[in-house]
Amino acid sequence: MDYIGISKILKGTYYRQLLASVFLVVVAYLLKYFHQLDSVQVPGRAFNVVVATLAGVFGIALPIFYRSYFVYKIRNRKQISLDTFIRFERVLLTTALVTPYFLVVSLLLNMMEATNILITLFAIYAAYYYFPSGKKVLFEMKIFRLLPAKKKED
Repeated sequence: MDYIGISKILKGTYYRQLLASVFLVVVAYLLKYFHQLDSVQVPGRAFNVVVATLAGVFGIALPIFYRSYFVYKIRNRKQISLDTFIRFERVLLTTALVTPYFLVVSLLLNMMEATNILITLFAIYAAYYYFPSGKKVLFEMKIFRLLPAKKKED
C-alpha cells in the first residue's frame, strides 16, 4: 500500500472522530442557547482549570509522549510493518482528537468563557496539526523506514 492509500485510511478515521465531536459541540450550543442552560453551574474554578488542563494534555502532551514512546519501542528495528504504522497513527489521531469533547463538557456545564476559548484553541491545534495529509504520511513513512529503497540505475 502506498502513502496515498494510508492517507485515505487515516483521513477516514480523522473525519469520523472530528465530525462526531463537531456535531456534539453544535448540539451543546443549541441546548445551551435554546434551553437556557445558564442555571447549570460548574462546581468551582478548580474544575475549570482541571478541564482546560486535560484538554491541553490530550491535545498536545499525550500525542508527543505517545510518539516518543513509539519511537523508543521501535528504536532497534530496521523496519516496521505497515499494520504497526497504521495502528500507531490511528492511536495518535484518537488521542489528539479527544480534545474537542472537552469543549462539549465545558459548554454543557456553563464554564467560564476563558476556559471555552482555551479548549477551542487546543482543539483547533490538534485538528490542524494531526491532519493526515499525503505529504505528512509520506514524511512519517520515511522516518519510520516504511518506503522501499530506491533502485540503483546501472
